[in-house]
Amino acid sequence: MHIHIVCVNADQETPDDYLELGFMVSDALQVALKEMRSQNIQVNVSFGTVANSEADIVVWFVCEETNVDVSLNDNQKNYKLFLNSFREDCQPESIKHLRTYHLSRFDNRTGKEVTLSIPLLEGYRVFYWLVISDLALDIFDAFNAQEYAQKVFLGDTSDDLRMERLLLKRDLKAFGFDILPKKDYPCHTDEMSQTQWQDLNDVEIAIHLAGGREGDKINHDAYSFLEWQEKVTETYVLQNNNRIKKFVWVPPTVRFSTDKRKFYIEKLLKNVDEHEATYTFKTDLEKFKTILHGELSTSSDHDVAALNDDFASKKVYVMCDVEDVTQSGVLEDRLSTLGFGILKLGTGQGAKMMRRQHQRHLQVCNSTIIFVDKAPDDWIFAKLQDNLRASGLGRVEPLNTKAIVATNYGTASRLSKILDGNPLYQSVGIFVFDDVMISDDLLSFLSSF
Repeated sequence: MHIHIVCVNADQETPDDYLELGFMVSDALQVALKEMRSQNIQVNVSFGTVANSEADIVVWFVCEETNVDVSLNDNQKNYKLFLNSFREDCQPESIKHLRTYHLSRFDNRTGKEVTLSIPLLEGYRVFYWLVISDLALDIFDAFNAQEYAQKVFLGDTSDDLRMERLLLKRDLKAFGFDILPKKDYPCHTDEMSQTQWQDLNDVEIAIHLAGGREGDKINHDAYSFLEWQEKVTETYVLQNNNRIKKFVWVPPTVRFSTDKRKFYIEKLLKNVDEHEATYTFKTDLEKFKTILHGELSTSSDHDVAALNDDFASKKVYVMCDVEDVTQSGVLEDRLSTLGFGILKLGTGQGAKMMRRQHQRHLQVCNSTIIFVDKAPDDWIFAKLQDNLRASGLGRVEPLNTKAIVATNYGTASRLSKILDGNPLYQSVGIFVFDDVMISDDLLSFLSSF
């Protein structure tokens, strides 16, 4: 993977400071990609308006407002990274449509915008890593042609909630949902409405984050860029007979930049006027994630046999060792056809993200299955321990239904004898799956939760 970071600024005579920032981005990007097990990563940094034609990926690192255009190559995957917040009319024309990755955010504590600098500002490091790892994951997915079965619309947000949007995006992608929009919307109501409408046609749910700042202005006196996005989603929901739901998250504490914004948020919380079809939640972000997972994990297939109705809302977290992924997939497919919602770990993630996803699955699932074919005993007992700790991860209900599914009777019998002597594992059911059918006992066990 060959990446070229091109620093773009108006003053072409003094690029050294920006080049140094570009090298910081390069180092962080390589670390993030290596966490995702990317191989043969080559990154070079330069200043200018033309990228290396041999690069697979180009990151346009825009450091200043400029009308100087850049040259795009259609054979390369292009991204844009902004050092500060730049208006649409103050960035190169060729990259206006690219999705923006913001290095800057508004710090509510200090009341100022913070961004990448040397040395890094106190308290900025976590946000910086989130931005770079978000960019790295999107590059990794595109380079490896990663496909997602379902999509979620995650609206743009003001600069005071950029960290929260990044955290929510990471969480949703870890659960297997692709995120729209993929491009920046134009700052014109008619063009934005048309583009956003097309995106909403492809998603399972629409999510907006509403903070205390209005965000960018558009060609409308009553609405900002962000408020118009929410209005378009509301109109879409009403005109399409609630095909999708519109969720809006408001942080527990909000500092309003204007009285107009405060009035707008108050109407959101009361679900009045243009927010009648909106589900608004003023809670901490982790609780909002749990609400979303409960919504997104519910099966949306209403055309399956009547048997599915009994299992449609039941979410099973299937855990398997790396060696058993293929065999486990057979069981997951069978359970899915019966209407169970299947939770599993995604691939191509760093260890930290996989651990976070694992903990989230344990929070929201109704049952767990530890699938065993070639998995070693140490791995099996580590997962059993995780099951016991699930109640400490913020679960609303205890995790009472836990099963081990083995591919042969010998393994099942051996594990049964081991667990029988331990009172901690008396609630664990042990079953056999032979690639042909799921036993009635296992179905009965899963349907009991």
